[in-house]
Amino acid sequence: MAYIGDAAVIFFVILGCVMLTLSGYSTHYLMTNGFYGLERDFDPTAEQRVYMRQLRLRDLHWMARDNRVKTEDSQSAV
Repeated sequence: MAYIGDAAVIFFVILGCVMLTLSGYSTHYLMTNGFYGLERDFDPTAEQRVYMRQLRLRDLHWMARDNRVKTEDSQSAV
């Protein structure tokens, strides 16, 4: 019987890992139209920008209130 050395086993394991990675990469590439597909630049509307700004400010005020941080526009001492 032929004996495969330890270095050859390590080499074949690494080679198998590389082949598995490349096959997974190629399958994903083919399934997603080259990872990019139909890219588009999404430009939110003005109403959405205003809404998101209000939402961020509301969350900042809530976090400041919860952590007892005094903000510039707060009238009462927290």
